[in-house]
Amino acid sequence: MMNTSKSSFKRLLIVSYRLPFSIQQTEEGAELLQNSGGLVSAVLSMAEQMGQNQGKSATKIHWVGHGDSSLQQLNSSALENDTFVAHPVFMDAAVHKGFYEGFSNDLIWPLFHYFPSYASFKEHDFDCYKQANTRFLEELTALIEPGDLVWIHDFQLMLLPDMLRQAIPDATIGYFFHIPFPTYEIIKLLPRTWRQSLINGILGADVVGFHTTDYVQHFMQSVSEVLYLPIINQRIILPDRAVIVNAFPISIDFNKFNSSGQEADVFAIQQHYKNLLRHNKIIFSVDRLDYTKGITSRLLGYERFLIQNPDWHDKVTFVMTVVPSRDKIAQYQELKREIEETVGRINGLFGTIGWRPIVYSYRSLTFTELMALYTACNIALITPVRDGMNLVCKEFVASRHDLKGVLILSELAGAAQELQDAIIINPTDTQEVADAIKQALVMPLAEQERRLQHMRKHLQNHNVFRWSHDFLSAFNDMITNQPSLETDLPIQPFISAFSDAHKRLLLVDFDGTLAP
Repeated sequence: MMNTSKSSFKRLLIVSYRLPFSIQQTEEGAELLQNSGGLVSAVLSMAEQMGQNQGKSATKIHWVGHGDSSLQQLNSSALENDTFVAHPVFMDAAVHKGFYEGFSNDLIWPLFHYFPSYASFKEHDFDCYKQANTRFLEELTALIEPGDLVWIHDFQLMLLPDMLRQAIPDATIGYFFHIPFPTYEIIKLLPRTWRQSLINGILGADVVGFHTTDYVQHFMQSVSEVLYLPIINQRIILPDRAVIVNAFPISIDFNKFNSSGQEADVFAIQQHYKNLLRHNKIIFSVDRLDYTKGITSRLLGYERFLIQNPDWHDKVTFVMTVVPSRDKIAQYQELKREIEETVGRINGLFGTIGWRPIVYSYRSLTFTELMALYTACNIALITPVRDGMNLVCKEFVASRHDLKGVLILSELAGAAQELQDAIIINPTDTQEVADAIKQALVMPLAEQERRLQHMRKHLQNHNVFRWSHDFLSAFNDMITNQPSLETDLPIQPFISAFSDAHKRLLLVDFDGTLAP
């Protein structure tokens, strides 16, 4: 890891769709209530690091995000606390609907998670997406100063990096993509002008980050196929600069989950749950309501386990929590109905007066409840059919200071590339899920301990602060080791080769030769 002592950035500007704040009414009036999520913690650490590198305390972080109408009534002083200044982006309600509900959630989300049949291709929504990104740009350009580092987040703002580059050519811009970046075969489903605009938009950044090396490679291929740009190692070569693209796996605050798992109130609720379930073996899962989470397939895998293992009846309970999300949309209502029908059918088939095979709840959990279930369960069953990373599995591992419990993890979650000591399964293979449950239930404690020790050590070394530190290091590396496009990178032969055979994927080997 690079030493970041040469960092010269003055302020950190974060841009994401959501502001990490809520408004709390007090006797003195409205004030900003800061969320305590991992991204907020990482950003605070990053700003502190930048301040220390300049020999001063961290300056306030400016966070630009969509603001609902309630924020319009507040004066600017209510949008600031000791560490953050919030900059709400307001937009016309119809534009917001087309941008967020339409293009972002009804096209990009399903398409990039490999559900093309759920994707809605509407020109009006793309127009709204452009208008919304322009509104974010207007807020940013009024705010940005020389020496600022601008870090833009996620799929709602793919056009913004290039918009900002065009408006302020010497800006320092980072971009991080929090969902899977799919293969070119998926990107090719987008209308040609849309895919060109989106990939061009991302390339306005100096450093582009994804969760895994697979997503990096998918992005690189799309850059080659859509824009015909040459690639040298981890750099995409533009006429006037290079863009660094790399994998930065997001993580969690390991110490927070490790210590919280040992707190007295967590232990009390944990014991209460175990008593309620008669000290059966507990399988636990928690997901937001979404078709990418593989909840129905997970239930069918558990049903298959019960069919094949009658000796485990009345000895195991699957505690499944689904967190409400977008349940006013027909697609999600149908998914909720399907989940609840499947739960009812399985409980009806196998349940007895004293035993429910599945304890299902459709609600949010408090942090203490979540920690109690992480530390009470014998198995964490995390089986999305597609997930950019998935932090639930990392939270479970970090919480198990007792070195007990087994993680069953989908190979289609980004986290599977890091947590190789989990039982890795294909979430659509119900037999594999059933076999994994059986394997986990009979796994010796010594093996559970060995697997958890390896995974916990990895998460200790690769926590959310390491993630933000590595991203900042990439900027410092870019500044201190930026190659000259005229001398260090022999770019002209590649540009010439492009014009002759622009539809080939151009990669350059480490010795600088042009790969076929």
